[in-house]
Amino acid sequence: MPQGGDPVTTLGEEPAVVAEDLAEGTVLPSRPAARRVARKAPGVATASPVYHRLERGMTLYSLARAYRVPLADLMRANRITDPTTIPEGTAIRIPGVSRPLTPAAPSAPGLAWPLRGAITSGFGARGREALHAGIDIDGDMGDRILAAATGTVVEARSERQYGRVIVIDHGHGLSTLYAHADCILVKPGQTVRQGQEIARVGRTGNARGTHLHFEVRRDGRAVNPLPLLDSGSLTARAAPPGKAAPRPAQATVLPR
Repeated sequence: MPQGGDPVTTLGEEPAVVAEDLAEGTVLPSRPAARRVARKAPGVATASPVYHRLERGMTLYSLARAYRVPLADLMRANRITDPTTIPEGTAIRIPGVSRPLTPAAPSAPGLAWPLRGAITSGFGARGREALHAGIDIDGDMGDRILAAATGTVVEARSERQYGRVIVIDHGHGLSTLYAHADCILVKPGQTVRQGQEIARVGRTGNARGTHLHFEVRRDGRAVNPLPLLDSGSLTARAAPPGKAAPRPAQATVLPR
C-alpha cells in the first residue's frame, strides 16, 4: 500500500515528480536503472558449438591441423590435459569455427630413413624375449638423426629404457619414435619437417652400443618400419667392431 504523500507508480514506470519538489528546487535522488530483458535481434541465430568426433586413426594433433586451430586452444576448450590418451569416438569441441570439416582420408606417408647405417636388429620376436618393437640402425656417436616425416613432436624426454627419446605424431594415427639419442634438438609441441635434424646418435638408456632404435606406431601399436621406409639398395653386412652385435633378424643395410 502507498504511504501518505508518496507518488503511486506501477512496475516499469518512472516514479512521478511532485510539483512541490520542483518548486522548492529539491534535488531528486538517483533512480535505479530499469531492469532490461535481453532480446535476440530479429533473424539472427545464435551459433551452435561445433564438435568433431575422433575416429580410428585420428589424433588431436591431426584434428588441430585440419581445422587450423592451435592445439592449446583445443585442449583448453575440451579440458584435456594429455592429448595422447583420448578414446576413439570422443566428441571434440572445435573453438572459433562455424561448421565441421571432413578431414582427408588417412593415408600412410612415405617415411624417409632417419639414419643411414646397418640394421643390426630387425623388427619382431627375439627368440624367447619380448617383441622388438622397432629396428636398430647402427651409427657413430654424434651422427645426425632426422625426422622420418613431417609432424608434431609429442615427446622429447629421458627415460631408463629408451634413454633420450623423441616421439613425433604425423597424423592419421601414425607416429615415429627415436631412442638412445646422445642429445635432443627439439621440444614437445614443435612442428618438424621431413629430413629435419632432431637429435644426435648416442647410447643412452639400455643401449649396448651407439645406434638409433627406430619405431613406427599405427594407432598406438608398433608395426614393421621397413615397408613404410623409402626403398634403396639393400645388402647385408655385420656391424663394425665395438658396436652392438647383430641379432638373428632382418639384417639389412642402407648405404651411407
